[in-house]
Amino acid sequence: MRILGIQEDELKRIDGYHTALEMERQLELWEEGIETIKRNTDKIRAFLNKIEEVEGLKIYLVGAGSSAKAAAITENYLRRITKKEVISIASTTLIENEDSYILDNSPVLLVSLGGSGNTIEGLEAVEIFKKKGIELYQLLIICNGKGEIISKYGEDKNSLYIPIPPRTKDKSIAATGEFTLLIEYLLLIFDINNYDYYEDMFKNIIEDAGRFLKEDIYKAHAISNKIYDTVAALGTGALNPLASEMCLKISELSTGLQRTEFHSMLEFRHGPKLTMNSKCLISFFFSNDSHSIKYELDVLKECYSDKINSTIAAISMDYDEEIDKHCDYYFYFNKNNFKHKDDSHIVFQYSLYLQSFAILNAIRRGSKTDLICESGIVNKVAQGVVIYKR
Repeated sequence: MRILGIQEDELKRIDGYHTALEMERQLELWEEGIETIKRNTDKIRAFLNKIEEVEGLKIYLVGAGSSAKAAAITENYLRRITKKEVISIASTTLIENEDSYILDNSPVLLVSLGGSGNTIEGLEAVEIFKKKGIELYQLLIICNGKGEIISKYGEDKNSLYIPIPPRTKDKSIAATGEFTLLIEYLLLIFDINNYDYYEDMFKNIIEDAGRFLKEDIYKAHAISNKIYDTVAALGTGALNPLASEMCLKISELSTGLQRTEFHSMLEFRHGPKLTMNSKCLISFFFSNDSHSIKYELDVLKECYSDKINSTIAAISMDYDEEIDKHCDYYFYFNKNNFKHKDDSHIVFQYSLYLQSFAILNAIRRGSKTDLICESGIVNKVAQGVVIYKR
């Protein structure tokens, strides 16, 4: 059997089997996730109705690493659909400078996002709100049902915890399913009244993903087989933290040996474009918004005409002839012409590209992706965090 286009025995030989398997397993996990949400619809609606009655409620989305990026991807969409103030803030930032982000005593819905549920920064974030005497409600979107934050707050009367499929959290350092399932749960829980839309959306996502893993994965192999001085990822709005996630994945899986950078597309013109003088891979994550894509196409065309030593990969939802003409590699999805409501809804397909490139680039470098945590330099759950109380 092939996983990411590589024979299973070969992946085991090079200690990359679990990382690759966990990435491909996301298709099953997305389906399991949407079914879990469906079974808990009444519970979710009851909780949302409860907090809807709280006057002046603010929503904080808090996580670290990939979890923080998942929060940032959904922030603007959740603000629009809840019509409340939504603040996405990394727990690693919040614990250092809480008074810059908690400006008054308004009631708070704290959404804790994470893989293990054991990160010191995530646990401290809860304590920060509690010590201020703020009226606090909690939504726990945590992959590990046995995590400390679930044990402490999962049964609290003002908390909601909906289990995430247990196979989401597994052996690889790379958050693949741990990243996309958090986004899935954020969207579905806050937008539960549009469940039918998401059910149809994920049917299309899974079809798109199946085609990618069967056909386009070999295009990802071709890109990752090249040597790059720098890998740059470009995305705007909800796709900017996705570009950041690509850089994180590449850095983690290459053990820090592959240089990366991310920018918004228009920002790229303002200096960062000079990286094209080196051997650079530039990945363009195109918006699905008809207004935004006009600006993004201009940047693509400019970069393609000035690319010097660079390779350009473009990723969009619907096929666009202009994109196809101005890149070296083109990935497009949405063969069923599904009408997505927001760019935060298209990150699932785009994640397939960024995750597969990160894994295949690491394999080309000889990185044993399943064993990275064994070095002790980084760990699946951050170690050595000391909390200093104010």
